Amino acid sequence: MVTGARTIRCALLLAGSLAGSWVCAYGQTLTAEVDVTGGYSSEEVRAAATQFRVFGDAPAKIRYFAEASWGGRWAGDVPVTGGTLTGADPMGTDVFGAAYPYRRRWQVMEAYAERYFTPHGLLLGARGGQFRTPFGIHTRGDYGYNGFVRPPLIRYDGYYGVSNNWLEQGAMVTAGVPQLFVEASVGQPHDVGTAYRRDGLDESVRVQGYGGPLIVGVSYMRSNPYMPLRFAPGRQVFTGVDVRYASSRGVQVRGELLKGHSFEGVSTTGWYLDGMLHRPVMGPFTAVVRGESLDYTAAPPRARAASRFTIGTKVRLPWRLTAQINYMHQDGDLPRIYDSSLDFSVTYSVRYR
Repeated sequence: MVTGARTIRCALLLAGSLAGSWVCAYGQTLTAEVDVTGGYSSEEVRAAATQFRVFGDAPAKIRYFAEASWGGRWAGDVPVTGGTLTGADPMGTDVFGAAYPYRRRWQVMEAYAERYFTPHGLLLGARGGQFRTPFGIHTRGDYGYNGFVRPPLIRYDGYYGVSNNWLEQGAMVTAGVPQLFVEASVGQPHDVGTAYRRDGLDESVRVQGYGGPLIVGVSYMRSNPYMPLRFAPGRQVFTGVDVRYASSRGVQVRGELLKGHSFEGVSTTGWYLDGMLHRPVMGPFTAVVRGESLDYTAAPPRARAASRFTIGTKVRLPWRLTAQINYMHQDGDLPRIYDSSLDFSVTYSVRYR
């Protein structure tokens, strides 16, 4: 843990000095952000992480975004319940894995440039570089430090679904109108977690539309499996539906339904539903709750199923600090250290302009 802390301190100092010099050189064309996090779970797991990102506008109205991440976790001697899975973290828990990997080394998460046009009310755009797989609710901000310490079961490495640690190196095009558009990407996998997909062509298509406070999306993706060819023949294919709703009373609801297979001869069905509530009377507190389920169907004894319930809060603290506190209870035979856990993290965030 000491080595990890030293690494984070050095990274923070370097990020701050670089960001300061870039802002002086380019004025308002660049913004830099640094997040530094420490966490502890009653599963006897400690964590430390940092992310450094820069984004802004280049000439010709081209926008750019780049992010690097470092994370490490340290566990006690408690045995894992449910055994290990191919591609899952060998620690046996997904705590603190909501949006970033914990490999104890620096990794480039996203690095891309994009350009959007709006001729005659249309929406046209293109992106090139390295970016998160555009499937369902997938962006960094959707899972990183939003009140939940763990990712949904259907979006974690090695759980036979679609991982938040999957990245594409390729291109994406967007076309439509602001109320209804399609995103299509093609590329090669460049994954950063523990479930590394085999080399090959990745394809994804996502359609999103909105009306008033409701956003609905439908996604489809194909790629090679993350498991060895001798065990996982064919392609992995998933279809998903995602929904988001926000009201003026401080209520936000979102969820995803996933169905498909991680290779031929098996199937995965899963869902989650999040709720977030913030009212002025709550002050710095935002309440969060999530229910979810995953069902992986395969020949015995490889089939797995699990359900989970999470309740917690996100707390805005002084001095640019944010805390997340979650209580989680899990049933089923996916890996875990304890059936129930109390997870806590605190993040320091700073932005340079």
